[in-house]
Amino acid sequence: MRQNGFQIEHCRPNCPRSACDWHNLLTMLTQKLTELNLQQALTAKFDSVQFHHLPKISLAGCPNGCSLPDIKDFGVSGYVVPQITDIPCSGCEACARACLEAAISKKSQGIVLNTARCISCGDCLRVCPTGTLSAGERGWTIRYGGRVGRHPQFAKVAGQVLTDEEAVSWICAALQCYLEQGQPQERLTHFLNSLELSRVKSESGQNARESRGAIF
Repeated sequence: MRQNGFQIEHCRPNCPRSACDWHNLLTMLTQKLTELNLQQALTAKFDSVQFHHLPKISLAGCPNGCSLPDIKDFGVSGYVVPQITDIPCSGCEACARACLEAAISKKSQGIVLNTARCISCGDCLRVCPTGTLSAGERGWTIRYGGRVGRHPQFAKVAGQVLTDEEAVSWICAALQCYLEQGQPQERLTHFLNSLELSRVKSESGQNARESRGAIF
């Protein structure tokens, strides 16, 4: 989707592997970015606005990232953290077979989840027949500074947020920072490359992971 002054890409609708629904996020983000009048701001910054000057954003419903969030100016990927419930495990090991990260194993006491290996994709939740595994925290992982071209690089992880509103607010704040502080003729990708951004823990994210730091 190319709008005036920005481009948003997303993964295919109704994907069965999606951990989070990105449709509302897309609507909110499009509205907020339109309000920033990016085309006008870019016109003032560059002699001639080319396609590679446009901020590029990718929305992915899960960590598989089919919409390539790792190589965009901003990437937003859904995640869902599995949690083990009190419901007895049947011992089918369907979850262990479904996990491509080898993060689940069957022990005498039941299934064991290796949180260091788990990427919160939700594959195990979809195959568990008993409810022994259920969905815990769900939200968005935010990346920034990815690009292809002459000097390609993967996007850096800024952190995680729990709501669509937080994701939209973070991206818009970073873009506003670029519009106000970016030098003439300076592309967004180069501006972002000079920053170390992280995500502030908001009131709605009181149960958020402690790794989230402060924005800008």
